[in-house]
Amino acid sequence: MAKRKMMTSLLTIGAASAAIYGISKGVQNGTFQKLPQNVSNLMNNQTVQQFTKPLQEMFMGQDQSNTITQGMTPNDTPSQINHW
Repeated sequence: MAKRKMMTSLLTIGAASAAIYGISKGVQNGTFQKLPQNVSNLMNNQTVQQFTKPLQEMFMGQDQSNTITQGMTPNDTPSQINHW
């Protein structure tokens, strides 16, 4: 059991060291300065939007349907509701 804890500790230290090294190299060569622009470009990419739009509609649809049903009276039918 002690060997297992020792190996886990060494792996944790190694992973943390690799992350620190990678971050320091990214800061030195300017990779992180370009990161916000790269993320922005990625989010405006047509292919990415094809994947994210259905998710956005799904989440927004749930919020809208909750709002719509809260305003309904017992005699209302879904066809009487104005959809925007």
